[in-house]
Amino acid sequence: MAVEWKITIEGKNEFGDICRKEVRIHKRWERLFDGDLGLSIEDGKKIMESLQNAVVNHEAETYSLYRRVCPNCHTFRAVKDYTTRRIRTVFGTVKVRNPRWMMCSDCYPGMVGAFAPLKEICPDRATSELMELTAQLASVISYRQAANVLAKFLPVEPIETHATVRNRTIRVGERIDNHVANEEWLATRKMEE
Repeated sequence: MAVEWKITIEGKNEFGDICRKEVRIHKRWERLFDGDLGLSIEDGKKIMESLQNAVVNHEAETYSLYRRVCPNCHTFRAVKDYTTRRIRTVFGTVKVRNPRWMMCSDCYPGMVGAFAPLKEICPDRATSELMELTAQLASVISYRQAANVLAKFLPVEPIETHATVRNRTIRVGERIDNHVANEEWLATRKMEE
């Protein structure tokens, strides 16, 4: 005998688009004899990974559509192509459709170029939350141990190595340094004025 849990996740954006995702978890009743009650860490990972997948894909599509509109003439920019981008999050890696829009030929005549809007909001192919969590862990334990902790509790792939943890920690540190330098520069400018 088994119980199947079905969790339905539904989201709706301001354009009225609805995103629906289902997650199914199968539980065998025999596991109760072993004291295995409730959801396991693996079940939780599966639920959160599915939820994250639905939310990230929906937000990425909405942002891409928003950026397709030229801010000057309010027309749709032409499509160069579509690729797939993998974005790492605290709840797993999500594959998203990654469009590239051409520069507006009416507003920028003679200029030929394209840009990927998802690169604007996720330049490291990892969410800022995962970057910060990785850096926080790496600041108190070794890079290798931080990678192991991330792999154990979060639905991340084993490719999250100590080198990845180190690189993310360095990038977060560089961003903090740049932010502090910018604040100091602005404070100096205000004092001069």
